[in-house]
Amino acid sequence: MPVEAENRLPGSPEAERGVLGGVLLDPDIAVEVFGILVEEDFLDPRNRRIFSTLKALFDRGEPVDLVTTVTEFQKREGFTDAGGVDYITDLTNDVAYMANVTAYAGIVREKSQLRQLVRASNETLRRVMSGDGSSTDLIDQAEQRIFSIAGNMTEQDFRRVGDVAPSALASLRLMSEAQGGVTGLSTGIEPLDRLTTGFHPGELIIIAARPGVGKTSLALNMAKHIAGQGKGCVAFFSLEMSDEMLVRRLLCMMSGIGTQPIIEGTLRPENWLELEDTARHLAELPIAINEKTELTSAELRAKVRRLHRKDKVAAVFVDYLQLMKGADDVENHQLKVAMNSGALKALAKEIHVPVITLSQFSRNAAKRPGPPQLSDLRDSGAIEQDADLVMFLHDERADTGQTDSDGSSDRYRNVDLLVVKQRNGPRGKVRLVFTTATTRFDPAHQDEGYY
Repeated sequence: MPVEAENRLPGSPEAERGVLGGVLLDPDIAVEVFGILVEEDFLDPRNRRIFSTLKALFDRGEPVDLVTTVTEFQKREGFTDAGGVDYITDLTNDVAYMANVTAYAGIVREKSQLRQLVRASNETLRRVMSGDGSSTDLIDQAEQRIFSIAGNMTEQDFRRVGDVAPSALASLRLMSEAQGGVTGLSTGIEPLDRLTTGFHPGELIIIAARPGVGKTSLALNMAKHIAGQGKGCVAFFSLEMSDEMLVRRLLCMMSGIGTQPIIEGTLRPENWLELEDTARHLAELPIAINEKTELTSAELRAKVRRLHRKDKVAAVFVDYLQLMKGADDVENHQLKVAMNSGALKALAKEIHVPVITLSQFSRNAAKRPGPPQLSDLRDSGAIEQDADLVMFLHDERADTGQTDSDGSSDRYRNVDLLVVKQRNGPRGKVRLVFTTATTRFDPAHQDEGYY
């Protein structure tokens, strides 16, 4: 950026000089200032050089005052360009009130963030005018730059354990007082909540299963329960099923009325009234469904950001990972899946919500008897690396084709939910009962070894 344009950027020369003067006069203030500002936060090149010198002295554990600063600065290039001794000496005269130095540092930081915003906007404009990239990629990159600036507003360096201890104690108290030990979002499945303490902000959660076992139904069960907790909107991305199909499942699940009598035309009038009442209750739940197929990670992240600004997102569901489209310049399918997995993890951390993503198994999983393994995740080992929590739905009877003579296994199925990876907790398994007619999952009687 030309010097003339750089000088027109937002800045506060008075605040910059006040900060530097305060550091020169009071070493205790230096500790606070160096925790707030970095060299790039100063607009004036002279002030950047002086701040760099002060920081170097501080980092070496040497005294920070007028004499040591001038001595150190004279060893460096640019001493004359920075105004020399006279400019540095004058800085100590620019501090009106020492008590306000940290406030001056806040002003310098704010102006720095405004300049970052200007530069990010200019870079976006440059790329748009040069035709460098698709509109989707450019929008995603622009939003990333803006969110990065916003994130830096609260970014911290090291914190002393004494400063963190009160909040850590409060979180332990919250854990002890939390119902069922759930500190995150409850899934609605009590034994799973007990095992995981719920779904937490910033987590990438993978639910994988063979086709037909019920991973979409389980995700809908969880999404419906989370939406009812009053903590925000649930975004559900369906890359395979239509929004109407998903809502039909939700209606059957919530009402307990299966689709078979509807298809056969044998549903009683009072059941229709129950369905209508359920539809009214469902309409009150903050669940937003997006059914676009071939969705890229950039598009998905942009949609979540916009929804989050409007309705405050509590959780994101993606059904399912292997159907997400990759960037146009990436042809390798495994690399696309790996990049999309990483993008979903970044989204979870960016907006500080859990992202629950469904996944398929590889074909090798169907060839081997017994429960699935982490190596069975289809297409990419990056999924295992990125995920904070990995769960497998395992239906042994469905795998072997077994049925009961009375056909009851077609109506109710025992399904194991295996927690095979948990970054912040133990592994374990939960026994569930899947009611196929209403696509509802409920905890089963827990045998020994189950949660």
